[in-house]
Parts: sequence; structure tokens; C-alpha cells
Amino acid sequence: MLFLLIHGAWHGGWAWQAVAERLRMRSHEVHAPDLPGLGADAENLSPTIGLEDHIEAVLQDVPHLLCAHSYGGMIARAIVDRRPHLIEGLVLIEALWPSNGQRALDLLAPAARSETERTIRNDGDGWRIPVPNVERFAIPDPETAAAVGQRLTPHPAKTFTDKIDLQAPSPLGTYLIANDREPQPYAETAARLGAEGWTVQAASGGHELMLTQPDFVAAALFAAAEKNRKDVR
Repeated sequence: MLFLLIHGAWHGGWAWQAVAERLRMRSHEVHAPDLPGLGADAENLSPTIGLEDHIEAVLQDVPHLLCAHSYGGMIARAIVDRRPHLIEGLVLIEALWPSNGQRALDLLAPAARSETERTIRNDGDGWRIPVPNVERFAIPDPETAAAVGQRLTPHPAKTFTDKIDLQAPSPLGTYLIANDREPQPYAETAARLGAEGWTVQAASGGHELMLTQPDFVAAALFAAAEKNRKDVR
């Protein structure tokens, strides 16, 4: 099975290394690309990179199980809208999950939205979202937090201000959330999706569960893949 792993804002495909190793140990194929302007492509960051650029960069024309982290949920939502017949399972890690016409900014809490807009305007030349303080991710291990902080790069602001165009209802999936963040920015999203029939699972480890709890994330991916096999039979 092919697993498509989509990283969040400021991150890169490097964020999935531990999870990818566990998937490959079971002979699965893993695609964890760097989104345009991020990760290994950070030197190509530009004001023109928008949400559609990120979507087009990772669209797959083969069956795959989809997993997205944080901002990556915007991209995942577009993928399942455009390629529903190719999705063999869906897992989100503290991810945004928009409705038609929404922007990533619209899904942030009011205080976080205002702060992001201010940062873009004052510190990002009007088109970049500068790297935040890694403390906001509530990573419990200081060494891991320091390593993450060193690898984050500025994010193209246009991806947060572009509206998403959706045609189909949201499918069901699994939503992973940290139970050791206070306040928990994704609690409302998890509750809403849980009420819609999603499987919601929690673990300690802060916002970066793919780094702090790779076994937990891999288990959720394997369970989603197995569920799809049973549903297809």
C-alpha cells in the first residue's frame, strides 16, 4: 500500500521519518514530499506560492492512504474531494479540516488568527509567516523540541489566505489529538468530527505526534488500512 504523508506549516517531509520507517518495515511504500517552498525546497519560497500549488504538488493518481498534520489538513481535504475513489484511508494529526470557501486563517482561534495576520504584516514582509516559537507545539522532550525548532522554515502566507474550493461532503476518517496541551487548539475540531462519526484517538506528546509518538501514529495508519480492506471485501 502507498501511504501519502503531508506535513504541516513550517515543516518538511523530514517530520515523517520515524513514522515512515515503521511503515516501510512492513513493506509499505511511503511518499512524504516537501511542499513547495518548504523543507528541502525552502530556498524556493516565494510570495506566489498558494494553496493550489501545494495541492497540485501532492495529488496522487494511484490508490493511497492519506495522512496529514496540522495545516496539511487543508491539502488533504482537497485531495479527498478531487480523488475520493483513490483514498484507501484517512488519518489526521491535529489538522485543519475546512468547509467549502474557508481559508486556513478562518480555522484558527481568533487570537491566533490576529497574531498570524500581525506577524505576516510586520515580520513577514506581507507574504511570509515567520517560524514561530517551538514552545507553541508543546513538545515534552527538550531535545526533540530543539531539533524541530532548528529545522522549521518560513511558510508562504498565501496558502493561509486562499479559499478552498470543495464539491463533495467530507468523508470519515481517524483524528489524532494530543491530550497534554492546555489549551488544546484542536479540541473543537476533534469534537465536531467525532460527532460526525470519525474515530478520535488521543495520546500525550504535544502537537508533533508523528515525532513524539510514532508508534501511536503508525498504529492508527495500519488500523485505517485494515479497515479499508474489510470495507472493500
